[in-house]
Amino acid sequence: MGSAIGISLLSVSVAAAQIWHERTGRAQSLDIDLPQALHQITPYLGGGNRLGGYGSNMGSILGGDGQTGPLVWDFYRTADDRWVIVIACYPRTRDEMLDLLGTPHTRERIAAAVATWNSWELEEAAAARGVPLAVVRTREEFLAHPQGKAILSEPVVSIERVGDAPPRPLPSGPRPLSGLRCLQFTHIFAGTAAGRALAEHGADALHVCEPNAFDHDLCWNECGVGLRSTRLDLKDRDGEGRRTFDELLRTADVFVHNHRASKMARLGLTPEECIEMAPGLIHLSVSAYGENGPWHDRGGFDHQGQALVGINWNERQGDEPQVPPGRMLNDYLAANFAAAGVMAAAVRRAREGGSYRVHVSLAGVANWAWELGILSRESIAHLGADTLPPEPEWLVHDTPMGEFRHVAPAVRLSETPAGWDDTVLVPRGSSRPEWRAPHPA
Repeated sequence: MGSAIGISLLSVSVAAAQIWHERTGRAQSLDIDLPQALHQITPYLGGGNRLGGYGSNMGSILGGDGQTGPLVWDFYRTADDRWVIVIACYPRTRDEMLDLLGTPHTRERIAAAVATWNSWELEEAAAARGVPLAVVRTREEFLAHPQGKAILSEPVVSIERVGDAPPRPLPSGPRPLSGLRCLQFTHIFAGTAAGRALAEHGADALHVCEPNAFDHDLCWNECGVGLRSTRLDLKDRDGEGRRTFDELLRTADVFVHNHRASKMARLGLTPEECIEMAPGLIHLSVSAYGENGPWHDRGGFDHQGQALVGINWNERQGDEPQVPPGRMLNDYLAANFAAAGVMAAAVRRAREGGSYRVHVSLAGVANWAWELGILSRESIAHLGADTLPPEPEWLVHDTPMGEFRHVAPAVRLSETPAGWDDTVLVPRGSSRPEWRAPHPA
């Protein structure tokens, strides 16, 4: 886990340092604190952000006992003696899953209902309702699965020139990405955190949420650091909100989304449509399972990526699958690689012009993490308690939402340390739908 997060964080910082060098001719040194970095692979190792002295409000996914609800990240055994993991932590998907199972929202009743299903049939039935659920597979099953083969055929970070456009100079200003305009239509972790990584190096990252789109405080407070956020209605293509969004897109350098391809097609925001509207755009998408294969339009979370590629079964205790320490593995890895891919595309665009597509998938990154190497059970058994990272270094800011404490960046750049040009955390949807004023020449 330390190697995985270290490599991904350094990929972002190396890219920022390269852009700075190309702009100014000045090189800089980088160093990374790996124990600090481990807190940036998951907030559940003790490094979660604090607002007003408390962790983020998770009331929407907590049960009456104060524990996470039964459809957040529990494993359930099926009638054919397999295991599934379902994450139905949003109101719609929760209601769909409970309706599918015909059961109340309690852990015991859900377990009893799942136990009557064949695992493969439940996986397909949930997918038909748009509920993220995956059967826990062995590594061998992943390698033999059509979606596994599709994932293995794609690079971890895909950067593809997809159209012609004049070269666009690298951004100018006091930070590596000062002046880079990043428009985000994202939710949950990985997509939003890609903008966070760009904002740490000076990008103007403007997040868009639909007027009634729900997200958890935890997700926004962890991933929205350094972003501004506005509310716009994208469904009414003739409405004021959509006209404003389209104008922002035409003037953006980067567009980021992590919604299903079918949703983006319904909104008229496919990669082709976005690039036709904004030649020279860098279009970044983050998906659950990749751009190809039978699951390319399925939604999923970090944990379903783990389940598919074999990680949860490899982590098992007895015959029950487990998540790695800290529960999350690939969300922030994917976000960092996505941000590095955007910067690589920006360098290519400055040199040779063009429009670009960048893509990263959660399952692809989970597979990459697996391929770094897996510790044996014997070696894990001898690890002591001190293998967990120590208390992180914290940064504290005053924000419109109160005193905000978050984990300090783990990578230090000697000349352009990570930082933020705006308030570090704003309420989701509270910003004006406009870009920051350009830096003076």
